[in-house]
Amino acid sequence: MDSKDRLNGKLIIALGRTYRNAHRRSNELFREKGLTLPQFTVLELLYSRGEQTIQQIIDKVLSSSGNITVVVRNLELMKLVYRRDNPNDRRSYLIGITQEGKELMDVTFAKHMSNLAEAFSKLTTEEKEQVVSILKKLR
Repeated sequence: MDSKDRLNGKLIIALGRTYRNAHRRSNELFREKGLTLPQFTVLELLYSRGEQTIQQIIDKVLSSSGNITVVVRNLELMKLVYRRDNPNDRRSYLIGITQEGKELMDVTFAKHMSNLAEAFSKLTTEEKEQVVSILKKLR
């Protein structure tokens, strides 16, 4: 194994550890609220952007259609989201957040943002912007 391979290995390990550490406290929060990370991710999208089709949710949260369908179905059972006919496309549904879902997200989203602020508190605003810029190159 050459030094480039080792560096690539170190990079993926560092990225994974950073991701896990940044979400550690929030994952605990999600569990306390009875949510999984994928459920929170879908709720956050609907909370911040309004109604979405399943395909829009899949595209924005970068997950498979089967997984998102299950996540949305479970959120419906929890009465956190609703599904209605899409007036612009009869083949699809619009998924939206219920009042109960909004109330849950009012608390959970704010705490999640606080957890992320703490996780990244060692970086300056400029450093955060640099990291985002670098990571966008890897997409």
